[in-house]
Amino acid sequence: MKPTLLIQGNFDQASQLVHQLLVMNLPLDCVVMPNATDDTPRYQPLVVASALCPRLTVRVGTAADYGQATWLVVLDRYAAELPIADRIAELRLLMKHIVENGFNGQLVFSGEQDELLSYFAWKFSGLPAGQIWGLGTYPLTRLLTYRLAERLGVGATVIQATVVGTAQSPIVAWSRTYVGPAPLLMYLANADADFDADDLDKMSTWLTREAAEQQDTLRYMAIIRLIQATLSQQPVIAPVTNIHEETPAFAAASPVLVGTKGIQHLTNLVLSEDEQQAYGAQIAEIREQITAIESQQTEGK
Repeated sequence: MKPTLLIQGNFDQASQLVHQLLVMNLPLDCVVMPNATDDTPRYQPLVVASALCPRLTVRVGTAADYGQATWLVVLDRYAAELPIADRIAELRLLMKHIVENGFNGQLVFSGEQDELLSYFAWKFSGLPAGQIWGLGTYPLTRLLTYRLAERLGVGATVIQATVVGTAQSPIVAWSRTYVGPAPLLMYLANADADFDADDLDKMSTWLTREAAEQQDTLRYMAIIRLIQATLSQQPVIAPVTNIHEETPAFAAASPVLVGTKGIQHLTNLVLSEDEQQAYGAQIAEIREQITAIESQQTEGK
């Protein structure tokens, strides 16, 4: 029996992801959960096209499919201008709906502000923290990996880059970035490397600029990569958004093991002093956002 991938989001984004899945032809039962009933017939051309994929099936789902899901990928489901508090209120309804229908798979957020959505999904659903995660900085980490490989003249497979925090404000952990067995920062001391601190600053600036742009395509490529790795029984260590259950709890991107059962924390994140300071400030901001949203919810009762 093939694993079941549910996709929940607006039509434009969901159809783009399904298009990429059709090209990859992964061994999946891909089930689209329309935001609106009117969207159902719009998916029919994709359902028909899936007949050409020996391993992938595409169909439109019903509430009964939640109980069979291996993954539920939640794309952006609302207008960009909708306030985050309203998005969280809508998320509460979605979580109630999927739990009532027996969902117990991995809940994956592939959209904006996944650090807040992951946290509140955990609070609302009662699901284990390891089953809830977002793409976080993993798409940007892959982008940086290929840029570094090009700049250094090596294969991307030997680069181990680390980007933490949030997709909107990524923090490049140069102290945790390696080329083969060697820390990248060792290249700064190598006169023959033609690579210096200015290059790092320029790459950080470039990545921050890219983070401000539309990341949908990068996200789709990243989610397919992680699902493909899981299907191949080759778990990936990736900086995805995950729940940190310390007090007070929060969600942010840091390296964890992503596999069949969800995410697994491996070890504490060790950063340089400057990186830790930036990361700590970002965590404090996320916690402030969580507190503000929780206060609004309390006032609204």
